[in-house]
Amino acid sequence: MLAAAATLYVVLRVWRLTGSCLWFDEVFSVHAARHDWSGMTAFLIQDLIHPPLFYALLKIWITAGGESLFWLRLFPALAAVIALVPLVLLCRELRLGNTATTIAVGLAALNGYLIKYAQEVRMYSLLLLLTLGSLWLFARFTNARTPSKKLLGLLFAVNLLLVYTHYFGWLVVTTEFALLFVYGTRQKRAGFSLVAGLTVVCFSPWAYAVGLAAAANRGLGQNIGWAARPTLGAVGEFLTTLNEILYYRQSSNEPAFFRWSAWLGAVLFGVPLAVLAWRRWRSRADEPCVPAASLRLLVSCFGLPVLMAFAASWALPYSIWGMRHLIIVVVPYLVLVALALDALRPLWLKTSVLLVVGGWTLLMTFVVAIRSDTPYVWCAWDTLAREVVEIETARDAPAVKIYVFEDLVAYHTWFALDSMKQSGFKVDVVRGVPGAVEDPAYFLPRGFDAVATRDAANAFGEDRFWIAFRDASQNPHRAPLEFLTARGFQTGAPLEVTARGNRAFMVPVTRR
Repeated sequence: MLAAAATLYVVLRVWRLTGSCLWFDEVFSVHAARHDWSGMTAFLIQDLIHPPLFYALLKIWITAGGESLFWLRLFPALAAVIALVPLVLLCRELRLGNTATTIAVGLAALNGYLIKYAQEVRMYSLLLLLTLGSLWLFARFTNARTPSKKLLGLLFAVNLLLVYTHYFGWLVVTTEFALLFVYGTRQKRAGFSLVAGLTVVCFSPWAYAVGLAAAANRGLGQNIGWAARPTLGAVGEFLTTLNEILYYRQSSNEPAFFRWSAWLGAVLFGVPLAVLAWRRWRSRADEPCVPAASLRLLVSCFGLPVLMAFAASWALPYSIWGMRHLIIVVVPYLVLVALALDALRPLWLKTSVLLVVGGWTLLMTFVVAIRSDTPYVWCAWDTLAREVVEIETARDAPAVKIYVFEDLVAYHTWFALDSMKQSGFKVDVVRGVPGAVEDPAYFLPRGFDAVATRDAANAFGEDRFWIAFRDASQNPHRAPLEFLTARGFQTGAPLEVTARGNRAFMVPVTRR
């Protein structure tokens, strides 16, 4: 059964691996990896919010196999698959039984949140892998009577890689330190303090470089200033998302979760967790399938990072809350659910709940399988850019300008042209067009000058150019078409791609 659950885990990480194109954040990943080594380091330092390990590994991966969509997506999927190893080892170290371990692997296999980030060219599956490696080694460290230097060295190495993958890795290290401070012996506190101190020392050069860049670039306002501070509702949404089977939204146009599945998850997972907590509180003694030390570690590794991220988002000048960053707590939560399901008594009740979960899985398999094949709007810009290149190549135009009105559109359009090695095309972002709306969550990277930013008064100097925008329709009485018409331009036949909840346009424009 464990082998079957592991097989399902692997299959779901590669199922529909290339079902969609690269989106904005993935474009950033590939863009960073295209730099030479020194250029990539400088690029990431200016960005402020991304440590370099993932991008260094991605650069090596691209050098080995190229930039095909399958090859790019295979990198995070492979990291997610390798994470199975420390997941099972963690369950063994926490002394979970075979049934609980199998349920934990099965829940991880079916979790829509984990599937999404296993197929995204970002650092989150690597963050998951290193988090599980750290928790497994930490559990070994706490269980050992006299931890060896080798074990301490391995824990230091994994934790250092963890914090160089994502800043939320520090929440994992802090949680481990807090657990030892409260429950550990003096010898173990001293040993882990050495590990944590060395991690801080080895991370300090990167922190210093980023600090200088933050001072020069006026802080993190561009990066995370748009993020809202979390409410209890946001925490509830995150917890509901963790219960979803096979589903996770890919776009803001999609629901965060299905209402019926939210209630089903709350009953099937929340009630057994509540029963488990009640039994532990009443008995205050170990049960064969629920060791107290294991529960303590899992509850801490799930709850403390969420609490710290929530508190920091209110205490700091900017919110740091992000559900994707909290992938560090997903597996501890799912293992807790597995323990709760395994502890259900009588046996017929446990069997019934697991059968309902199986039926839920079959239903969600059908729901996910029939999801629309219509592309997302960010995929449209590659298609439209290729069509523009064909048209302008036939015209033998020496230079072509494409004006856009959003950083999101500009970055995708530039990336498509750059991938095609089309140096004769130039993308500019225009600010100040009345009625044009931009999502502040998407912005061009710092230090990136391949796309120029212009004010509306200083743009549109050419006699012929293209504009790219997204809207529900090509309405001549809305921005940007109305603005251009008023300035003496006329538009030609548009190129158009229908996307989910939107339409993407590239329109030729000439001066009257």
